[in-house]
Amino acid sequence: MPEAGPVAPPRTFVRTLLRSGTPAERPDPDDDGHVAEASIARAARYWVLVPLAYRIASFIKTFIGFATSNGTVGLAPVLAATAFAVTADTAAIAWLLRSGGLRATLARRALGLDLLVGVVLNIAVSAVAPASVQPFAGDVTWTWMVGAVAMWTGTFGMPTAFWLLAAAAPFRALLTLVGGLPLTNPLALNRSIGCMIALAVAIVTAAGILILLGAGSRFALDVGIRRGREAERRRTKRIMHDSVLQTLEALAIAAPGDGDHALERLTELRAIARAEAAGLRRQITEPPPGPSRSLAVELADVAAEISRAGLRTQLVAADFADDQKLSVARRTAMLEAVREALRNTAKHAGTNQVVLRVEEQDGGIAVVARDQGRGFDIRNSPPGFGISQSIVARLAEVGGRGTVDSTPGHGTRVTMWVPT
Repeated sequence: MPEAGPVAPPRTFVRTLLRSGTPAERPDPDDDGHVAEASIARAARYWVLVPLAYRIASFIKTFIGFATSNGTVGLAPVLAATAFAVTADTAAIAWLLRSGGLRATLARRALGLDLLVGVVLNIAVSAVAPASVQPFAGDVTWTWMVGAVAMWTGTFGMPTAFWLLAAAAPFRALLTLVGGLPLTNPLALNRSIGCMIALAVAIVTAAGILILLGAGSRFALDVGIRRGREAERRRTKRIMHDSVLQTLEALAIAAPGDGDHALERLTELRAIARAEAAGLRRQITEPPPGPSRSLAVELADVAAEISRAGLRTQLVAADFADDQKLSVARRTAMLEAVREALRNTAKHAGTNQVVLRVEEQDGGIAVVARDQGRGFDIRNSPPGFGISQSIVARLAEVGGRGTVDSTPGHGTRVTMWVPT
């Protein structure tokens, strides 16, 4: 089996995909060119499956029609041709699915071989089938040529299709002569015209399919790019909110004795600023590290970090057996959501104590932050950016969920869950 390699996108498909829409709507090659090329390759690599599947169905259909109309006359060569075509096309589909499509260097040779097989198949059946049924037998084997022309049209464009259509006329005349019939035979002439029309329909159909595939792929590409950019904007906002904004607010809080210990306070503020700058740089430039410690230990680190704001966290994980089941993305989302929940408690709850419980729940892992602070009325206090984006939306992006329950005077409970 040939080694899988880069896929050969059909030329007409490439033009349809890249030239659709206004110039302002096309992918910027400097920004998303690599995305466009990858999308084109993914959309184009299985293109030839369509005509191959058509040939399988059409061969079976036309063979049944031939057998019904002509009985056993000339049945053997037509049956052999049908069995060969169905087997060969099925094997080709299986190979394409396993190999991921045609390599660019293989496409012309493969389709050339396919076209040659069709020529030989048609000549062989025309030569063997009785003259009385030769035009009808030719209808069956001509199915191969229809599929071949469709594949050439989609892969190499309309000019190639027109050349093949022009070459098909003398080839049909050759088949008539090989079958022992004169070119003026009315039946042979009518069947030849029908076969030429079938080729023309295949060319138009192939072009239409490519236009639809191109438009669909273009739409999917545009949606993917927009969603990716929106996700990046949300990530940037979260970084700004969860690190820069939180740090600035903490630095702005006046502490008792600031005037008497100005030098010590300045040194402390500088240390906080350096630590936050280093953390922000890591978030921007470095990929998240893989899980090397248990989730409970990482939650304890988050709690220790927030303790600098005066919040005492009781971590309860007695019934939780962390076996590294969470993916990196879900673990990171959970840790960041917990960090935001504890920060909100430290800033708004009016208490310096919170209980953090981690447990396995509903096929996933849940972390519940519960405090006995002042609470708030959820119906009259819409959630801010921290809850809606840094907790709820962040967890939803990895398949999880976040809920907040609170009552004035009775504290707040934040439940964060992600699937394993």
